Parts: sequence; structure tokens; C-alpha cells
Amino acid sequence: MTNRYRFWIGTACAVSLCMVLAGCMDPAYSPRPAAAQESPSIAKPLTAGATSISPYNPATASAADAVSMAGQKVVKVGLLLPLSGRNAELGRALQDAATVSLFDKYARLSIRQQTVRVELLPKDTGDTPEQASNAMKEAIDEGAAFIIGPLFADATSAAATIAREKNISVLSLSNNRAPAPTGVYMFGFSPQEQAERIVNYALSNGKTRIAVLVPNSPLGETVLASARTALQRTGLKPIVEAKYAAQGAGLDAALNTLVPQGQAPNFDALLLPEGGPALETLMRGLSIRGVKPTTVQFLGTGIWDDTALLRRVNLDGAWFASSSPVSTSQFEQRFTSTYNYAPPRIASLSYDAVALAVTLATSGRPFDTVTLTNAAGYAGPANGIFRLRAGGTVQRGLAVMKVDAGNLTIISPSPTGF
Repeated sequence: MTNRYRFWIGTACAVSLCMVLAGCMDPAYSPRPAAAQESPSIAKPLTAGATSISPYNPATASAADAVSMAGQKVVKVGLLLPLSGRNAELGRALQDAATVSLFDKYARLSIRQQTVRVELLPKDTGDTPEQASNAMKEAIDEGAAFIIGPLFADATSAAATIAREKNISVLSLSNNRAPAPTGVYMFGFSPQEQAERIVNYALSNGKTRIAVLVPNSPLGETVLASARTALQRTGLKPIVEAKYAAQGAGLDAALNTLVPQGQAPNFDALLLPEGGPALETLMRGLSIRGVKPTTVQFLGTGIWDDTALLRRVNLDGAWFASSSPVSTSQFEQRFTSTYNYAPPRIASLSYDAVALAVTLATSGRPFDTVTLTNAAGYAGPANGIFRLRAGGTVQRGLAVMKVDAGNLTIISPSPTGF
């Protein structure tokens, strides 16, 4: 994914976001490139092949720093990602984002100022649950006190059992919202939460006749359920619901359900959680039936949080919910300047996850349920405020954006607290 919201970067650079822990500001985030870091012992971020990742590089440390480091407490954090197999490229980007986050957190502090050093332990979950289980065992055997990952729900389920036996908390990067085992938190972006946020915003702006067009898939079902829930709170329900096969089959039948041939649309807003080629096909079919961004308010989820998509598909005037672009743009700029490629959107999750781990470790707080589920929540440097819930889900403070000639404007800011 290319850098999004380039027009915000100038103002974003003035914003120094950091992880906030229950009212205590942690001044560890720095947008400066690695070359500007003060401490000579904070090495340039590593890339492929690292068996562990630490902000301390013995090869470049001064003698005084080496003595200081010898007395440090080391906190090891497992980083379980698909570093081989079908999703190796994505896994590598997640590891790169985690590495940048670690170095950003330490960039403002000299080695002497540190009392705790966080060390990341990358472990390959491959393509199977068995590989994920082995990765979890390796991380725990090497002393991991906290686990970030795995990425997918099946890998998380397989590996979580081992972590639970050792009473180690897991911050999975999955967005699965099925009940999670105790001590496991699903940190991925939630389409349900995004759908509810955008529907509530539409209702507050006079859109009461809302239609829903979704793929016939788990994603579509959860978005539809969230829309129904939001509407029910005001005594309403979707004016019309239509589904199509997840692979795009049956689009004409779904569109005919939405707008019967020869009739005008009977809704003033349309929730459409779709992207990629299917969205382009849907937009053509909708336009033929008189459903255009100029005639109906289009509503979307974070799947539209993609500048490449917005260049291909005319969504001018559409609204969608996602994390604030200011903080995300900072992360993407930092990542690209370090690794010379643009990060996929999901990479920001590992950036925020590592920021949380470093904040807790360096402030002496444990990775236990009480700390992780603090009701005040946290502020992630890439995606804004969030809080982990006892049931294993994450609640995020989402903004609402409007598509404006391919650019984005914040029309409803993210909340500043819960």
C-alpha cells in the first residue's frame, strides 16, 4: 500500500505521538530517522534473518555504555509472524514495523537512562497451526514474557494454549472477534467496530434510510449485524439488505434486490464494505441503477483506507471509518524512510503492539490482565487510542473520513479518550 494522506504529512510532523499509560506520558516516540538518534549504541534497525532484535548493539557501544548495559534488566517479547510460506512478505513487513517501533521508542533516551531493555524474539509461524505452536514454544523457552502475534486466527488458537499454560499474555494481530481464551487479545482492525461507527455517524447526520450491500461471507455477516445493532438503537432497521457471493458471483441478483429494475433507490445511504475488483464491478452496476456518490451517501469501512483504491474507484463524497490519518501517516513516513518501501496498512498494528510492550516494560508494569485491560486505555503512535477488553477484543477510537477528489478529509475526529 502506498503512503496515504500525503497532504497531511506536513502537519503530522508537528505532532509527536507517544504511548500513554493510564495518565502517564511516555516520551519514547520520535519521528526522526535513525541517523539522527543521539545514542551511538542504538543501532540501525535490522531486517531479515534476525534471531533477536534489541536497541543495543554491542559492536557500537562505548565502554561506559557496555558497563551500563550489563546492569540492565532484559525483557523478552515474542514476535510470532509468518516469516516463510504464503504470507512471508507480509510477515516481513510486520517484523520491519515492529523493529522501527522498538528503535523509535528508545531513540530519545541514552543507554544510561534506560533501566530496562526490551528484546524482540522473531519466530516463524509459517503456514500451519503446528508451526505456530512450535514458534510459541520456542519463544517461551527463550524467556519471552509477552507475545505479539500470531497474525491469523487459526495460528493464534493453536499457539494460545501453550501461552495460557505458562500464564503469558498474547496480543494477537488477528481481527477475529470470536470469544478469545483468557489472556489472549485480538488486536486487529475490527470491521464490526468500523461499521458501527460509520452508521452512527450517518444517523447523526440525518441519514435514516440506510441500505446494506455485503458479501455473503463472515466479514459481510459481521458488518451487517453491526449495522443492524446501530440502527436498532434508534428504532430503525436497514431499509434493504442484499448479499452477493464473496467471490463476486451473483452481483446482478444482489443489485436487483437492492434496487429493483425500473425503480429508483428508496434509501439515502448505502453501507458497502468492499474493496478491490469487486468494488469496481459493484460501482458500475450501482451507477446503472442510479446509485452514485452524487445521489446516495456511500458508507464504508477501513477497507477503503487505501490510496491506490481511491485512485481507481470514484468514491468522491463517500464516508468511512478508520484510525486517524495523522498518526498513521507519521508511521508510514518513518517506515518508508527506514526500509525504502511503503508498509501495508496492517503493519501499523505491530508498530503499536511493540510500542505498548516497551511502554509497559520500561515503566515496570507487568503484562497481566489488570494492566492490559486498564479502562483508560492507551494511545498507539500509529493508530490512536485503544483499550483491550476482558473478553479479548480491542476497542479503538475511530475517525470518520470523507473522500474528496481522491484525498481525505477528517469530518469526525477520533475521540481523545474513552
